[in-house]
Amino acid sequence: MNWKLRLVLFFTNFNNPTEGEGISVPAWRRKANMSARLGALLYDRKTPVTFVQDATADGVPIRIYRNSTAAAQRVVIYYHGGGFALYGLDSHDYVCRRICAMNDCVVISVDYRLAPEHFFPAAHEDAFTAIKWVRAHIANYNGDPDNLVVMGDSAGGNLAACMAHKCKKEGIPLRAQVLVYPWIDGKLQHPSMQRNGKGYMLTAHAVRWFQQQYTPDPALYCVPEVSPCYEAEHTGLAPAFILTAEFDPLLDDGRYYYEQLKAAGNKATYKEYKGLIHGFFNIPRVAPQGMEAFRDIRDFLKTV
Repeated sequence: MNWKLRLVLFFTNFNNPTEGEGISVPAWRRKANMSARLGALLYDRKTPVTFVQDATADGVPIRIYRNSTAAAQRVVIYYHGGGFALYGLDSHDYVCRRICAMNDCVVISVDYRLAPEHFFPAAHEDAFTAIKWVRAHIANYNGDPDNLVVMGDSAGGNLAACMAHKCKKEGIPLRAQVLVYPWIDGKLQHPSMQRNGKGYMLTAHAVRWFQQQYTPDPALYCVPEVSPCYEAEHTGLAPAFILTAEFDPLLDDGRYYYEQLKAAGNKATYKEYKGLIHGFFNIPRVAPQGMEAFRDIRDFLKTV
């Protein structure tokens, strides 16, 4: 782990509200948004794209990114991370710009409803509403409705994984699913949750807090609609690229899900980024492997 990451961890280890008691959700959101802006300022750069437009997808706020006027472009539907309780369009603006520019595609960033104001299945419903809207309207924005990719990080990786199952059930074709350190298993019992559960920005305490906000009923923790590893059937899913970080409590979620998809006969690719932590996708210039992840996604998408 390089000195830049150690500096990030030094700051976050003294500024992590979930390790205290009584933090209000609005206060945490303010701190999280401030940290996201600072991280982008220090460890990222704003990628220029030609067109950025805010819109709504049948009531769900979205942001549309385009870098050309070519017809029938690939469409990446992006779901931001934040434990189902934090962040939005602005926190992942740099991420979506880079994906758009590097892959010559249209990107739809989805501002799904957040917990605890809106608990399960609100975010998952909004995620699928966005897909249906894209299918019906994206041709008006130079996108190809039959060339869709779902992508997301952390809780957004969960949404992308769940949408891959939902689209299969609904007969909606997807070209790929890209899951960046995804949250997959509601049991929260994988070894990495203990091994990396403290000191690496995202803590096990925080993951459990997020879970309680979005699924306040413990009976829902492991329903397949929110924990896709418990789906009865895993065959016939869109090709997957799963990215994880070495020092992430969710490392094993991604690794075991890759093995599950592979065992079911799906085309699946997996890569663990050594020396990195949860959240590196938003601060990719903190280490060379951060930008490498974006290049790896570009190379993967060229194959599907």
